[in-house]
Amino acid sequence: MGRTAAFMLGLALSALALAAPQRYEMRSYVNTGGKMQPAFAWCDAPGRVLAVTRPAKAELITPQPVTLLQWPKPNSGQPQKAQYQLGPSEGAAGTVYTTLTPPGQTPNRADATFFVSISNIENVVDPHYRMTHVNEFRTPEGAFRCRYVPQAAFLGATAKRSVIVWDNGKTATYATRNFDGTPGVYVTSGRRIASAELTAYEFKTRDGYRYRVEIRPPTAGGMGSLSVFRGSLALQTEPFLAYSSSEPVQEQP
Repeated sequence: MGRTAAFMLGLALSALALAAPQRYEMRSYVNTGGKMQPAFAWCDAPGRVLAVTRPAKAELITPQPVTLLQWPKPNSGQPQKAQYQLGPSEGAAGTVYTTLTPPGQTPNRADATFFVSISNIENVVDPHYRMTHVNEFRTPEGAFRCRYVPQAAFLGATAKRSVIVWDNGKTATYATRNFDGTPGVYVTSGRRIASAELTAYEFKTRDGYRYRVEIRPPTAGGMGSLSVFRGSLALQTEPFLAYSSSEPVQEQP
């Protein structure tokens, strides 16, 4: 290859690298009673918050023990807990169905009455989506469709509200959906604060309120919380029952 051809190829490859869309990595956690554990999936449904802990093995070829937690809305923050078998998984029409078997029953891929369904299309594997779509939890208590915000940087639920944060790398936006039916809030022009011990988002309103979302890394326990202040006065702090955080993947040079 001549110098000119090599130079042109290098320019083309550089242009492709610059044009490549940003990819994201989403991590989910569930509060199992003062301790955060990685979650296989969680669901902010109209009637309740549900979550399944992540099994020991990533490949769900054979069923693995997990804990299913459920918080009816509104609630005191105390979950209903039960041990289940998770797996196997099977794909169909752009969705992956993972069997959820109650205690005392035998997992049956062909007749999965209960399951967790996750989109195989609206998924962070595709850089067009910052969040993976958890479609539905189907448990003995019923079928529960899950809230989905495809471009959110953070999605969480406390005992009182859903919390959404969007982050475009320059500024952040905050919104809540209250479980008691009262209006939530929507605040723009927030800022992200990041260190090795903590990632936080802060949002201020013209009437003196400040909202702060805190996320601890797994090495620091993984706990997350929402705090509300007016001036220097702390009005309330709510731990997250479950949350997902999506961060840009650091590409290798």
